[in-house]
Amino acid sequence: MAPDADDAERRAVLFAASGDVAAFERLARRYHGYVEALIGRACGNVASTEDLTQLTFLKAWQRLHTLRDAGAFRPWLRRIALNIVVDAVRSGAMETTPLSDERRGHDSESPEETIVRRMDVETALARLASAQRRCIVLAYEERMSHAEIAEACDMPIGTVKSHIARGLATLRRLLRTREGVYG
Repeated sequence: MAPDADDAERRAVLFAASGDVAAFERLARRYHGYVEALIGRACGNVASTEDLTQLTFLKAWQRLHTLRDAGAFRPWLRRIALNIVVDAVRSGAMETTPLSDERRGHDSESPEETIVRRMDVETALARLASAQRRCIVLAYEERMSHAEIAEACDMPIGTVKSHIARGLATLRRLLRTREGVYG
């Protein structure tokens, strides 16, 4: 996001936190697709995705006054969304659609454990340097080649490969520390 866009978003968050409904609606429109995709990936239940997305924005509106850093709206919103998915599964209000064994790789994992693991990955990704995170997301979420990432990010292909390798090593280390579950 460009610096001007960062400032505009911070202002929108501050206005929304002071009760400006129109400012919050702009934020909700901007992040609706992101939240919906995140929830869809986290729960795998298409039928529940829109309801949980709406609930995410309702809770975000209700709790916006608790956001300490207006520049951290996206990660704050992500945490709300993922917590809503976990709460829905725990309460029995929603069943997850399990990922195929090939994609999941954790045969004995409960739906709750799957969601918590996905939350852990999101949290670990957020801790990476922005260039590493961007390269990894483009490679694994968007399925772009190293050459495509290099072009999109305007960096040498060797740098892209380094960011991905270092980022993956950091992710492995971060995820391994969580009770040795993911190593």
